[in-house]
Amino acid sequence: MLVIGDVTCLHCGFELGEWTGRRGDALTIAGLKQSNRPAESDEHAAVRCFRCQGPVLLSNLRAAITPERLRRIQRMRDQLAIYEAETRRVRRRAA
Repeated sequence: MLVIGDVTCLHCGFELGEWTGRRGDALTIAGLKQSNRPAESDEHAAVRCFRCQGPVLLSNLRAAITPERLRRIQRMRDQLAIYEAETRRVRRRAA
């Protein structure tokens, strides 16, 4: 599941911005929004505070619902509705 959270420094309180990634993954630079990334940084490096190089905390976690996921959910609902209609039709014939 993808999550979005706010990244804040534990030492100076500086807010680095939003991070997006899979739940349980390490906080890497690649998860930060493009506008919040430091120039010329390694995508796989751990996120540290840009001001004091202190450790960071991910807070205000929420589920990230992407358009792709919404389409998948809608497709599943449509398939379920078709299946239920077929099941009802078969039951009516049997009765």
